Amino acid sequence: MDKKLLLVATHSFDAQERAGAALAIANTAAANGIDVIIFTINEGALLVKKGFAETIGEQKAFPPIKDLLASLVEMGQKFYVCAPCAKQFDINPEDLLPNTEIAGALTLVELAMEREVMTF
Repeated sequence: MDKKLLLVATHSFDAQERAGAALAIANTAAANGIDVIIFTINEGALLVKKGFAETIGEQKAFPPIKDLLASLVEMGQKFYVCAPCAKQFDINPEDLLPNTEIAGALTLVELAMEREVMTF
């Protein structure tokens, strides 16, 4: 399938259901053959920090965030974390989930120009 999706995740602990929705949609898209990239910004940056997802409580509507992230990692999905946000939350390259890179605004803009975009 030649469909491409950029999912911009802007929340984590601050809006767990929104983070859960973003990751659930990313899982559904990836499982159905859509090329998905997840770009995390603001509080969403913490989603790609190793061990952070385990600190987020259960949600009512979606599976646990740690399970949704583990599934995306297992499927080999690509993640980016906003460079200023990584700095804000003291996230270093060695702290990142597999297949995650720190990137700037230009990367986000370039990805958005070539993909359908959903923001949560």
